[in-house]
Amino acid sequence: MSAEESQFNVQGYNIVTILKRLEAATSRLEDITVFSEEANKQRNGTQAQAANSTHVPQGNSANETLDSTASASSVSLGETTTRVKVVPQEKKKKKKSILAFEQFIHDYVVPFVDTSHQIDPVVGESAKLFADAFVEQTKFLEIVSESRKPDMVDPLLGQVLAPLNDKISRINNLKDENRRSSYFNHLNTLSESGAVFFWIGVDTPVSYVSDIKDSAKFWSDRVLKEYKDKDKTNVDWVNQIAQIFDALKSYVKEYHTKGAAWNANGKPFVEAVEEFNSSTKGLAGDTQQNKNSTASGPPAPAPAPVPPPPPPASFFEESSTPSNNSTGTSSEGGMNAVFAQLNQGSNVTSGLKKVDKSEMTHKNPELRKQPPVAPKKPKTLSGHSTYAAPTTATAAPKKAPKKELIDGSKWIIQNFTQGDVQGPIVIDTENSQSVFIGNCSDITIQLKGKANAVTISETKKVGVVIDSLISGVEIIKSHKYGLQVIGLVPMISIDQSDEGSIYLSTESIDNDCQIYTSKTTALNVNVPEANNDFKELAVPEQIVSTVKNGVLTSSIVEHAG
Repeated sequence: MSAEESQFNVQGYNIVTILKRLEAATSRLEDITVFSEEANKQRNGTQAQAANSTHVPQGNSANETLDSTASASSVSLGETTTRVKVVPQEKKKKKKSILAFEQFIHDYVVPFVDTSHQIDPVVGESAKLFADAFVEQTKFLEIVSESRKPDMVDPLLGQVLAPLNDKISRINNLKDENRRSSYFNHLNTLSESGAVFFWIGVDTPVSYVSDIKDSAKFWSDRVLKEYKDKDKTNVDWVNQIAQIFDALKSYVKEYHTKGAAWNANGKPFVEAVEEFNSSTKGLAGDTQQNKNSTASGPPAPAPAPVPPPPPPASFFEESSTPSNNSTGTSSEGGMNAVFAQLNQGSNVTSGLKKVDKSEMTHKNPELRKQPPVAPKKPKTLSGHSTYAAPTTATAAPKKAPKKELIDGSKWIIQNFTQGDVQGPIVIDTENSQSVFIGNCSDITIQLKGKANAVTISETKKVGVVIDSLISGVEIIKSHKYGLQVIGLVPMISIDQSDEGSIYLSTESIDNDCQIYTSKTTALNVNVPEANNDFKELAVPEQIVSTVKNGVLTSSIVEHAG
């Protein structure tokens, strides 16, 4: 070592030697970077040529060597460290709306999942499914950004949305399987929130998100009421799910004001789906791991080779059902079937019934004396059983009957018909419980004990027998209903209902039971008399009003005779 170099020794280290080593390492790293770029170009060209012939492995031994060398190559001088990382092959740039949605998941959904795991494992599992549904929706929105809007009855659309629907169904099933859980209100909140993912199928998604938020708030308010002064984690949980709705509403308002923003100049839906699936398979390593980590959970299992089923009929309903005729060609329902019948020519009358002269009314005066019989409504417009009438009433499936006690304070009785029960539905009530009866027909319900209040909504031919109530009965939009009071009911309110009969007890009459009616017709109140008989009293329906001296005076119109 020369005398000049020896004078730069500091604590046993020679600065000149260190600088020479640093310069040599920098030069080597520059060579690695240049070589890496050339290798990537050659690899891309080779893959493009062999795409239609033989399979070329994605891994490259030279590149792997470069990656390991570059990751291991670092030069330290004091606290300064320089690292070189080989930039991977450039991926397709995502649209701004997709990046914003992924950022929304990272900022709001992921912290919500973490808080849910702190509260309870089952709540955490439900929140994880909730986050996974957002991830599935991200994939769908990526397809939307590249595709023209498809037909809403396209089976492929159902296959694309099937993973999202599966997550929503599992959230609901998790709630149903844990009804005895002390965190049932949390699970109900997430179950109600699951409907928010269908904003992609409505024309006014901003207001739709607000409506779903209100539905979920009914249950989240119960969580807030229970833990407001007890546990801050649960309070944060309620605030976080509210923030998710608010942030989603802002996102939808900016990027999808009128529903999912399909690309009018994009590819056909089939091509967009195929391209997305191929790109997903090509990035099965890093992409799948990154997307799964977004939801703060373990990697999802590989998808099954069998295509998933279409979405529920309540989301995208088919307007008609195709069928095959005898020649093997498909025939459509609706007006197409009608014109097909008319185009038969002389064969169009082949299916008509020949009427005998004895059945002709113009030749038999006795037949004209009989009352006319209303014609039966045809099942189909064209006569084919494959055509479904385009009415909401016939298309809507019957909902499952429901009888349950929620939180020990509210009985729910819904969707019962005569075919669902053999006899009256009997419920033992307590003074802290209320009862809701809705969408039932042709049944009888008996409430034993003293309850708080009873609400009867949108029923038909339903009879209700009540022992006693603390508050009263409210009847809304019901037809041909019957109400019998055994003990004491202080108040009865009836709104937008008709053809009702109320049987009051002596105790209710003695305690001045009040009956309020509005928009109600054909209501009779029956009061007890001697010999266990009842006297029928009609509630007035017609009111006459006059104006005298600037004052409106109303009185009941009495009909005599």
